[in-house]
Amino acid sequence: MKKIGLNMMDSDQLILDIKKGNVNAFKQFFESFYPSLCLFANKYLKNSDESLDIVQDAFISIWNIRKDVHSIDSAKGYLFKYVKNRSLNYLRDQKQRKCLNFEQLNSEIFFRDNLIEEETYQIIYEAVRNLPAQGQRVIELALDGLKNQAIAEQLNVTVNTIKTIKLRAFKSMRKELKENVFMLFMLLCAAKSN
Repeated sequence: MKKIGLNMMDSDQLILDIKKGNVNAFKQFFESFYPSLCLFANKYLKNSDESLDIVQDAFISIWNIRKDVHSIDSAKGYLFKYVKNRSLNYLRDQKQRKCLNFEQLNSEIFFRDNLIEEETYQIIYEAVRNLPAQGQRVIELALDGLKNQAIAEQLNVTVNTIKTIKLRAFKSMRKELKENVFMLFMLLCAAKSN
């Protein structure tokens, strides 16, 4: 199974570099997980600003304990648990507990389902990031909800050019994502069975 954004040797070296205090290695780690953690936090909070704050706190916390982190998986697990707990604490402290189904938010099923969703998002995001710049821009605009005509106008190209770029981008993404299709299928099946 393909690691998201990092192969096994890269991830092992990345953790070693982070443990030594390498800021560039930590920046790479941050950029790999920040978007999905923000979305994950927002599933709990429904507040983008608070979600961003909690995720930033999570990265500060893991930087402070970096010498105790032994793998990408343990770091990722730490970050997601940290964000979940801080989000629930925030809701409790803001007296929003009664307004929300707090027990559902605190359940392992809610946590797992949102973790699976964010893992899927991260896999797709990484595939988009690996596209050439023009394809990446077109796909990002399409994911933001823009139609071909609006994308063409924004990029000052023809609609047919946008269609061609999309076709090439999707073909490239399909090749990259084929290694993860089975994993995504199994994760989604596991989430549906509970």
